[in-house]
Amino acid sequence: MIVTKKTKNRLRISVGLIVAFPVAILTQLTSFIIGKQRTIKYFGPWVTIFAASLQNFFPPKINKSSEFELFKSKVKDKQRIWGLLYDYTIESPDNNTVQLNIKNCPFAEALKILKISEFGYYVCQGDWKVAKNNSDKWLFERRGSIATGGKICDFTYKKIKDAGYGSTQHQYPPLLR
Repeated sequence: MIVTKKTKNRLRISVGLIVAFPVAILTQLTSFIIGKQRTIKYFGPWVTIFAASLQNFFPPKINKSSEFELFKSKVKDKQRIWGLLYDYTIESPDNNTVQLNIKNCPFAEALKILKISEFGYYVCQGDWKVAKNNSDKWLFERRGSIATGGKICDFTYKKIKDAGYGSTQHQYPPLLR
């Protein structure tokens, strides 16, 4: 089945809005009582938990770090599915690394449309939470994300030390320490 660009864009924004709309309603209602900035600060960590529960489906599942080759293979297999929501490239600069460069984010776009883009930081923290929960299997690095002002979202997954590469020590953003 061939999906047109127009259909793909409609699907993307629809999914983004469906996910972000409850947050927008909650933000609007709560902002009347405590203000928008306090609302964002209060609900932001909950948005991270919710985002992580959705983002947990993105990285392929492996049981141990020595299965990193399987992880890389599964990343490529998932492109058929995730390609409906995201335009991205997959690169493997070496045998121990796989990098995704995502060019669009339906969730960042929906947050912007709903005028709650301040939650973008918390949505992206969900990726770090997923990475922390899988830190015995792979390392995660990121230089930027669309929701926090970057041109792309980069996801870099690396084989960890006990599998012969990298380091098992990693600095996570302050929210997740």
